[in-house]
Amino acid sequence: MKYTLLKRRKSVNVKSNSEFVTWMRKNDIEPWHTNEEFMKGYAHRKMTFENIDIPYENPSLFVEALVKNNLLKIEKRMQNFWSFLKK
Repeated sequence: MKYTLLKRRKSVNVKSNSEFVTWMRKNDIEPWHTNEEFMKGYAHRKMTFENIDIPYENPSLFVEALVKNNLLKIEKRMQNFWSFLKK
């Protein structure tokens, strides 16, 4: 699926919410060791600077909140046209 951070206009194609959180962590301005540490820190920044409450208990809740708050858009990848014709 294609995950797009709307304010940054950055996208990545990944298979799961966990993979997306890993991508966010690795592309953050701060060095984080774990996804859990990153989600907690990111949620703290959003609350402190934008008054947006982001739960960080697990990647699914985290990503769901990003979508709900219009920070993230998730699109299903369209099947390759040629592979569709081969069926």
